[in-house]
Amino acid sequence: MIYTYAILLAPAPSDLPLGITGKQIQYLQCDRLIAVIESDIDVEALNHLPEQALMQAIVQHDRLICELFAERSLLPLRFGTAFVSIDALETYLQEEQEKLLASLSRLDGYAEFLITGVAIAPKAEVEANLKGKNYLLAKRSQYLQQEQWRLQLQTEVLDYRQTLINSLNSEIDIKTYKPEFQQVETQGSEDVRVYGLLPRSQVEMLQQVTRSWQEQNSHWQIIWSPALPPYHFLN
Repeated sequence: MIYTYAILLAPAPSDLPLGITGKQIQYLQCDRLIAVIESDIDVEALNHLPEQALMQAIVQHDRLICELFAERSLLPLRFGTAFVSIDALETYLQEEQEKLLASLSRLDGYAEFLITGVAIAPKAEVEANLKGKNYLLAKRSQYLQQEQWRLQLQTEVLDYRQTLINSLNSEIDIKTYKPEFQQVETQGSEDVRVYGLLPRSQVEMLQQVTRSWQEQNSHWQIIWSPALPPYHFLN
């Protein structure tokens, strides 16, 4: 099997980092596209590795993609992507060339960021000595306050996202490419997690905008991940 990590534009990089088996990767060129590959990997065997070994392989897969992404834009492929032969991979690159080139052009200069927001909720406790109707009224008031708090947070999340977009209007041609966001459902957690596809060149400015926004909304703590390959924004 031809294990495939990512697709990028020619020319091929000069570096040959190590892949998940500890061997140097290879580059396969097909017209304007380069596939980052490692030959002779049994993908079925990978899927049956013990949990610790499987996690280590996944980490190595992501590490290699991030190393390449630090130098240029690329289309990352998911762990376990493989083709039965070089011919099959070349056929894929030829048949999907227009789509792959369009995606590379769209994502050029952009990176994915995981933005995590944690809001400190105001304390709202029902007095312990309340009973009967007074207790029920206090519980109802507490519930309404919690609902109002959740609605307030939803509004503030949208406001923060719009603030980021507005700050970019003077820096890039927003009509050419509009930043994207994907909110992640977090079961059992009140943290807000959003993936943002944003221009790498504007990260420092966007984080300054974030600090200013937090000063006006001090109950929020917002943390940005490093620049990541655009896993969540591939067509």
